[in-house]
Amino acid sequence: MKLRIFFQRWEGWRVRIRTLLVTCYVFFRYFHYFERFGKKTRFLGIPDFDPDLQEPLNLHFGDGVVVHKEVSFRGRGTLRIGNFSSINSGVIFSLTCDMTIGDSCMIADRVSFRTADHAFSDLNVPMLLQGEMRAPITLQEDVWIGANVTVLRGVTIGKGAIVGANAVVNRDVEEYRIVGGVPAREIGNRHSKIREGTEPA
Repeated sequence: MKLRIFFQRWEGWRVRIRTLLVTCYVFFRYFHYFERFGKKTRFLGIPDFDPDLQEPLNLHFGDGVVVHKEVSFRGRGTLRIGNFSSINSGVIFSLTCDMTIGDSCMIADRVSFRTADHAFSDLNVPMLLQGEMRAPITLQEDVWIGANVTVLRGVTIGKGAIVGANAVVNRDVEEYRIVGGVPAREIGNRHSKIREGTEPA
């Protein structure tokens, strides 16, 4: 019994030490990307940086941000992440302009944020050569994004909203709404769930 407790505690310390070392490495190796590196921000894995040569890529992290493994920061513009937000494994930030994540947001595994689409209006020119249509993405505070979600350009997700797993969000989501599907549509709201005394499945 005592041996089991010892190994559990040792494992906990090992994880803490590894997190500290990884966080220090990210801070010193990639300091030139950070406008702000908030207090008690933690990296649980080494992120991937793929900046665009057209404009700089900047990160502004609040306090207590947690970034898990295999997160990718791509493109150009400024990404602002609020206090105590959590970014899970495999998330892709594909930026062509600014993006904002509010305080206390939860981003689940393999979520993809895309601030641009290819232009395609001219049938006589290959889409590859038609440039891009870009617009910022905004997540207000206390938003929960489920696994494998894609959020497209110009979308604002309101305070307290929930986006179900595998959704594609191509339009704004109002505060405290629950959305899901392709494309995402409203399937409930948190106010009614509170009145019913239930939670979304």
